[in-house]
Amino acid sequence: MDIKEISDRLFCSYRIRGDILDKDKRVLTSFLNELNDFGSETDRFKISMCAPVRRLQQKTQVFPLDVKATSRNRLSHSLEVQEYTRLISYSLVSALKDRGTDISSLMPSMLCILSNASLMHDIGNPPFGHFGESLIRCWIKSAVERRQVSSEMSLLEKDDLLNFNGNAQGLRLLHSIQDLNLTLGQYASVIKVPYTLKELLLGKGKGNAGNGIHKDYYSWAYSNAGVFLSEKDLLDALREHCKRDTRHPFATIIEYADDLSYVLADLEDAYDRGLFDHHTIVNLCASLSDFSSLCSSSELSDICQALDPDYIKKSFKKSKAQALFYVRDVVSHFVISDLVRAICSDFELFVMTGEPDFSKDEYPGIMILEMLKDFENRTVYDHQDVQTLDLSGARYLNSIFSMYERLLFQSSETLASEFSKEGGDPYCKRLASRISTRHQLAYFKSLNSGKFSEMYLRLRLIIDYISGMTDTYAEAEYRLLNGIH
Repeated sequence: MDIKEISDRLFCSYRIRGDILDKDKRVLTSFLNELNDFGSETDRFKISMCAPVRRLQQKTQVFPLDVKATSRNRLSHSLEVQEYTRLISYSLVSALKDRGTDISSLMPSMLCILSNASLMHDIGNPPFGHFGESLIRCWIKSAVERRQVSSEMSLLEKDDLLNFNGNAQGLRLLHSIQDLNLTLGQYASVIKVPYTLKELLLGKGKGNAGNGIHKDYYSWAYSNAGVFLSEKDLLDALREHCKRDTRHPFATIIEYADDLSYVLADLEDAYDRGLFDHHTIVNLCASLSDFSSLCSSSELSDICQALDPDYIKKSFKKSKAQALFYVRDVVSHFVISDLVRAICSDFELFVMTGEPDFSKDEYPGIMILEMLKDFENRTVYDHQDVQTLDLSGARYLNSIFSMYERLLFQSSETLASEFSKEGGDPYCKRLASRISTRHQLAYFKSLNSGKFSEMYLRLRLIIDYISGMTDTYAEAEYRLLNGIH
């Protein structure tokens, strides 16, 4: 595979709506486009300036409504993901060059697209994270089971709504609501699973028939589809112009950078919050030796030596911060090394399918990452302190949805008059006025297209508005709607 074919597979500068301004009216965007051949600098400008990115600073990573500046929020987490993608990119380019494949000329655009994708990857996450996703799916389930709502939608539309998840919502937010008109290559870089739910249920994509989808709407792990029906036109354009119906390689790099970032950051934040002490981390490092029976790789010995429990214990006595930084750096090094090695083992496969080949060797670094995920699932995310904060968030979201669901039980004509402030129920009119203009415009634009039922779009409207709230705004909205001062 030569450099041109690699470039064609990785980059796509096509925009669905073309250049919005005439050539003689473009000033800044024209300059930005001249910086590279793929439009990623113009995308970077649009993404950095959009409101949903700013909202990430008030969406917490693990501890909802946390007032401590040291705990990560979604914005600081996204900045950390950016740095991990840079490390992965530099390591990958260097490793490929050693193997006779030089893609260094693609590095500037590659770094820019991955940087943009890092900023966008959590942009669709609702308030209170994955727990918030579960709460939203619970409300959707109860809403679509109501006869007056269910009777006005197709079964496919109901299933699509029940598949709510932050990744697909992020794509909708950028494309349909913010209307950023990014390059198709940039959109592709953030789609984890480039299929609609219907396609997954028909067996398309990875996995067995049905792709392991179960009707557990309460679990955030239920959702697999990375594209809603409302963005199916964008998915079709991606397949046509990017010439792929598999995951984009950059989306895989983002996923591993995201995993590495949140696992190590959550370990530090949980330690700072006192959810466990340094003895737990020392014991965690000691448990690495248990993997020796599962993996014969010399790399595992290097990891065990680097994370020697006695050395970690001494490090904590000198400086708690430096000890945690050291653990982070060691784990990062071996995870990135393993990922790059798997990609390089069959680079052509990675470019074509977006999937690293982990079948040709043992990868202890990736194994350690999974071990840390399991540890945090048991020790951090299920901790009483975290769940107590989640319960407060649940109170806010459930109450807000119960208020806004009144908008579901009116005729479309009445709702339209409430949006235009020309009539309708006095209470619902005031609720409708709180939904932002961007969300209303997206609703009416889709309604005029005639592709979906009005009730499907109305539910999407309410979901779009509430899922776009920050943690603090959800709390403020709850207090306002319940008359709490």
